[in-house]
Amino acid sequence: MSLTLTVIIDEDQVQVMKEQGFNLFLAKLVQDQDKANVIWKSKSAFYYSNKFQWEPVFSISGSESVEPGALVSASTKVKPIGYGQSIEIDKDGNITDPSGPVTPGKAFRLTNKDTKNNTATVYAADQTKPRADLAPFFVSKGLEEDFNSVDILPIETVVLWFGQAQEAGTIIAGYSGPSCKVFYGNGDSKRTVEWTKDGTWEQVD
Repeated sequence: MSLTLTVIIDEDQVQVMKEQGFNLFLAKLVQDQDKANVIWKSKSAFYYSNKFQWEPVFSISGSESVEPGALVSASTKVKPIGYGQSIEIDKDGNITDPSGPVTPGKAFRLTNKDTKNNTATVYAADQTKPRADLAPFFVSKGLEEDFNSVDILPIETVVLWFGQAQEAGTIIAGYSGPSCKVFYGNGDSKRTVEWTKDGTWEQVD
């Protein structure tokens, strides 16, 4: 099921934000994550009405760098993974194919057997599709030890904010301005939010 987010920006605010060199940022969350740690989408050419569409499909990799300000960089191949599946980074640093049935609503698990790959990175993408837009949205520091593992359950919650220009895929320590959290419940596929003339976020539907 495709999900849609429409972002309305007051026309005066469009001009103000562009003059200040701001980008519109989107991020995604996983279960039990209070704040996003990667910029999922960065849009400098924003207008009065901006539409974003995606499908809840994911890929995963091992990574090394997790410092704020750095761009996410995979140290393994990026492999598609479904809810409830398991995947492993072996002792040589190679990532396996996912195993197990796809179970909607269940976390997927990455097990690590290589100390150099100490981070899991999750992407909103289906790499099995040609020219897929591989967009990282989450990094985990849960793999610091040999044979450690991390369970990750992406949730369809999107965070929006404006900030000075940064690329999508940049690791962040927090939000650089007022943020808006948008939830998609069971069966929800469309949401609309507005950045008002007063410079505040409001959810329209």
